[in-house]
Amino acid sequence: MKDALQCPSLFKAYEKYFRIGAAVSSFMTFDPAYRTLIRRHYNSLTADNQMKPESVLDRAATLAKGDLLHAAVDFTRVDALMYFARDNGIPMRYHTLAWHNQTPRWFFAKDWSDAEGAEPASKETMLARLENYILDVMTHVNEKFPGLVYTWDVVNEAIEPELKVPGLYRTWSPWFKTCGEDFLFTAFRAARKGQAPGQTLCYNDYNAFEPVKRDAIIDLLKKLQAENLVDTMGMQGHYVMDWMNISLCEEAARAYAALGLKIQVTELDIHCNSDDETHSQRLAQLYGDYFAMLKKLKEEGIDIEAVTFWGVTDQDSWLTGFRKETSYPLLFDRAKQAKDAYDAVMKAAK
Repeated sequence: MKDALQCPSLFKAYEKYFRIGAAVSSFMTFDPAYRTLIRRHYNSLTADNQMKPESVLDRAATLAKGDLLHAAVDFTRVDALMYFARDNGIPMRYHTLAWHNQTPRWFFAKDWSDAEGAEPASKETMLARLENYILDVMTHVNEKFPGLVYTWDVVNEAIEPELKVPGLYRTWSPWFKTCGEDFLFTAFRAARKGQAPGQTLCYNDYNAFEPVKRDAIIDLLKKLQAENLVDTMGMQGHYVMDWMNISLCEEAARAYAALGLKIQVTELDIHCNSDDETHSQRLAQLYGDYFAMLKKLKEEGIDIEAVTFWGVTDQDSWLTGFRKETSYPLLFDRAKQAKDAYDAVMKAAK
């Protein structure tokens, strides 16, 4: 294995195809080794958690404000990453504006109550809160860091993962329970109002390659397109090594592109529960085949904008905690050494 701080740049290998990105945390921007690794290999960044609503909304300031339609926001954590990206000349994709998860429950309560079982706010109130929040975030970012964000994840994971029939939403989420489908359109309308020139609006979801879920997502995208509200489909790339189906990924990418949308792979990792030789070689094969497929689609004219890894090294991957077993899902190991998977991805670029 080779030192990731010294080996050839990932993003330079793919410059003529698409951006290569990573999801990062603030702690990485203060660590010299991480800073070097990020600058060397990525020409796109996103936040793993720091731009999600729970990291931006400020309940104490909201209560002090006394406005039931307009929550207060604190951009301390957002700005920390934005400064790093700006100072290093790395464009950002903002993740995410509206999501049922990692949005504090008090945001949905009638009187901003944080008590479990608090009375929910009305549909009209929640749609106003959503629009105000999105415009506050986009205005702040675009005025303070002009030209830095190139894509906004507007709505994240609105389609139920365990679909039985096409078109089924996550009706149990607080957004759907309060607002129904209207929350989707309010979010995208607000984002269209708040976007700066050159920015794209993205719908982002996982398991977007599964045929039934894919078709449900396409139904949603067509509804958004009828109002010219969406530009990009974000295909989260959270895969499991034993179940990854690259052919289905290709079919889904072609189906979304057929709508006239740009494509981004937004959260790429492949769960692998061993770093022995057999697993390492299988992981490398999958990564190599996956990037070869994406490159082929790009060469055919499909507008793939970016591929973003969810994490930088195996050490900072979320998957070990999520899977409850040690995961080795990325191209760089815990010692910041380039793995066989890195070599496979670089080979696919040639």
